Amino acid sequence: DSENVYDELSESQRRTIQKRYIAVDYGTTNPMVYLDVLDDGKCYYIDNEYYYDSRAGMDRMQKTDKEYADEFELFIKHDRTVTVIIDPSASSFRAELRRRGYHVREADNDVLDGIRVTATLIKKRLIKIRRGKCPNFEYEIGGYVWDEKARLRGEEKPLKEKDHAMDAMRYLCNTITNKKRLAA
Repeated sequence: DSENVYDELSESQRRTIQKRYIAVDYGTTNPMVYLDVLDDGKCYYIDNEYYYDSRAGMDRMQKTDKEYADEFELFIKHDRTVTVIIDPSASSFRAELRRRGYHVREADNDVLDGIRVTATLIKKRLIKIRRGKCPNFEYEIGGYVWDEKARLRGEEKPLKEKDHAMDAMRYLCNTITNKKRLAA
């Protein structure tokens, strides 16, 4: 709660940002998540989130890829310099973003390696969440745990509940993190 959060990046910190990523966990019946991640070469700063759960209320409806892409563009303020790291199952949404001119990379979806990389970065304080701007991420991180029933069967896998922001973060970490950052 205190070591992996920040309130706002200072102007001097913002000048050190080298890259901006949007990590996406695609969902139609499951939640759709975009994480706005700023990278200074050492630390990932999760600066904002978009989270839409079509099952969250009576007035909620599933959205089309076009509707999600429209909201994506508003979320990122039409910044064409971002690199989108996207859920590998999201082929139709990936195509929609590419048609609109965005640089899109398919995420490395190796679950166990992705969790290990993400956990290492969290432990080393190399992932920081902007306080108050990512409520679903903050909520989910506390419940991102190993599946106890699977462990009893000799398997290592996470409990697949309320993990959509975590999946987006795992995609980003496992796709772009190099060994140098992990060794820091």
